[in-house]
Amino acid sequence: MPRVIVPQKSAAHRLTCLSLYRALLRECRRLPPVRASDDPNNLRSVIQCLVRYRFEKDRDVLSPTQVCHGIEVGRGFLQILRSCTTGNPAAGLPHLTQILESFTAKAENTAAFRSRLASFWKPPPPHRAKYLENIRKVRDKTNHISTPDHPRIFEHPRPLSEVKAGVRKVPNLIVTHGIPVLKYPGPQPVLLNRVLKHKTMWGIKMWQRHKELENAAHLADTEDDWDAILYRHHGVKYPSDKLLKGTIGLDRLPTATNGGTWGGTFREADQELEQKVQERGRKHDELGRRLWQIVMDERELKEKERREAKHQRRMARKSAAATMQADQNPFIPDGSK
Repeated sequence: MPRVIVPQKSAAHRLTCLSLYRALLRECRRLPPVRASDDPNNLRSVIQCLVRYRFEKDRDVLSPTQVCHGIEVGRGFLQILRSCTTGNPAAGLPHLTQILESFTAKAENTAAFRSRLASFWKPPPPHRAKYLENIRKVRDKTNHISTPDHPRIFEHPRPLSEVKAGVRKVPNLIVTHGIPVLKYPGPQPVLLNRVLKHKTMWGIKMWQRHKELENAAHLADTEDDWDAILYRHHGVKYPSDKLLKGTIGLDRLPTATNGGTWGGTFREADQELEQKVQERGRKHDELGRRLWQIVMDERELKEKERREAKHQRRMARKSAAATMQADQNPFIPDGSK
């Protein structure tokens, strides 16, 4: 939503709500004490908690109708509080009591409805246990240890005990539009497609900007030649008397912008753009080397684990064969012959 429409970004809205909020809390402190001041169920404490809860709940409301209705209700409640403290308490207290009773009845109905829903709860089926466990891990912020400076991919290769399903999957290094990517077996994540699209669009925008600056530089050269012609024929003076060679053989004068020419300004911007692209390319090269090292390490561990598994299967077959041979040829003592 645009900033001009968001109520909480408006200074007038914030000032109005803060003034109403402080006025309500101020009037709550002026209410006559019904119980001890340190009692949590005191009338003052209850109303203050209700005011804070309602303002906190409606903090992100964006509808202008709801905002206006909420402010009107708050002002009406402020008038009731003022009538209880400064005006006619006999007329204000019954109205305030009625409002509190309605809040109490609504809270009791909500609690009864929630308890009824809780009675219908059933544990999830066993086949969704892994999915729910993964959701809990994703929601836990302490598990988000991957950052742009230290991606989690560089923690690979991991030991076989930390690999899911106990089978190591060796990735392949692919390069798309100059961007190195590790492709694991299985469907490609949606987030990876989004990152690749973003980086590819950045490269396309840089190329389009380069062509725009290149075309503008040719037009700027003609502007420099025109400035040189004006200086030659009409004696137009510039802040600097340094001459630069023009494209058509005339002496080109620098402009007033940092002592450079019109064309030079565009070419400097194009050089800065080229430096950004080269820096991005160097980062991709370094990333590609690190990812390739991960692929080599994964392949080495995969081969090592394959040999170990093969050795274990061979030993298991030998043990099974020895057990079977012992069962077929039991030991017979010499005295029994």
